[in-house]
Amino acid sequence: MPSRRLQRLHLPRPDATGWAGFHAIGRWFRGLPLLLAAAAMLAACGSAGTAPVTTPVRHQPNPLDIPSAERPYLLDVLTGFPQEVPLERHEAIEDAWRVLFQESDIESARQTAARLLEEDPGFAPAQVLAAQVDFIEGHYEPAVRRLQPLGEALPGYTASQLLLGRAAEKLGDVPLAYAAFRSLATRNSLAFQRTGELHPRALEILYNRLNEDLKRGDLAAAEGNLASLQSWGPSELVTLEAARNVAVAQGDSAAELRSVKALAARRPDDLDLLERRSELEMTVGDPGAGLEIIQNLAARHPNDPELAEKLKAAKFRWRLTLLPQAVQQVAAKPELDRADVAVLLYWLVPNVRYSRPTAGKIATDVLDHPRQEEIVRVVNLGLMEVDPTLHRFSPGSSLRRGPALRVVLRTLA
Repeated sequence: MPSRRLQRLHLPRPDATGWAGFHAIGRWFRGLPLLLAAAAMLAACGSAGTAPVTTPVRHQPNPLDIPSAERPYLLDVLTGFPQEVPLERHEAIEDAWRVLFQESDIESARQTAARLLEEDPGFAPAQVLAAQVDFIEGHYEPAVRRLQPLGEALPGYTASQLLLGRAAEKLGDVPLAYAAFRSLATRNSLAFQRTGELHPRALEILYNRLNEDLKRGDLAAAEGNLASLQSWGPSELVTLEAARNVAVAQGDSAAELRSVKALAARRPDDLDLLERRSELEMTVGDPGAGLEIIQNLAARHPNDPELAEKLKAAKFRWRLTLLPQAVQQVAAKPELDRADVAVLLYWLVPNVRYSRPTAGKIATDVLDHPRQEEIVRVVNLGLMEVDPTLHRFSPGSSLRRGPALRVVLRTLA
């Protein structure tokens, strides 16, 4: 007797023979998919408490959000690196950079950089890779801190310097950005372009920093900024002005004269510059040139009383330059003693030098003095006095304002 399962599924009887049996079996197989689908639905309904099985989906990292304007600053980290890199490290750093920019896997790049720096803290490409990660995430200060030492040690390292320049620019440090780009200007077109664009602003900022240094009295910092200005733009007006300001702060008249001459050549109609150049020429330069400058100015402005007075002073200074060197040294002294006054009277007033003495006074304390001739002439013309009791001139003692004025009046008389 047929089994009950076969009866429920309506299978053909086992004893079915001939074509009828085969057709019956075929119809049964054609209905099998429907039976299986129905069985699956019943199984699902009957096991509602069982969690369905799902196929795991691989996580795809988000693409890097890098503006197109920033992408040219993110070069392969080995670009321009001047040192040999062992093969294993070369492959590791290249793979990490490729994963970062092709697969947008920031974390893998960060971990590779950290591992390589742990193995060798001085491995510069790993520092650059870490700085690129910082830059992409908008952390510009850490990027600059990583790259600045590399810029000092490897100024021609293209991948490092290009990113340093851009990160510094993001922070508003234009001089640092300019310095980084400038180091690559002859070998990288982007760096060349950025150097030209930042040049005026970088010089202006350094000039302002230098003046602030001088206001604070930080001469060393001002000299450092001046050195950068003279390296970046030696003939620029801001550089010449800065050099003059530093020279004035240092009290270096010769250096100030060099700056003033260069500035006057660029600004030939600047009256203040020409007057200052005349003064400096008279003291530390060419007195003849100084006198000529002030003479020309006085001729161009005949009704200017200040220029007329400066012309007189220039003529006097020019006459001083014709005196013996020892007399010029006396004239340059900030304080004069009695012997110094006698020397200047003798050499600056021709009538004193050539007049015939009217007395024969003797000062015992000047017989061995190196300026004996000048002192004796002034004393015997009655322009300066000798102690009548001790017959002493006291050449080394200071001359007070009252006695000095009397000497001048006597000389004029």
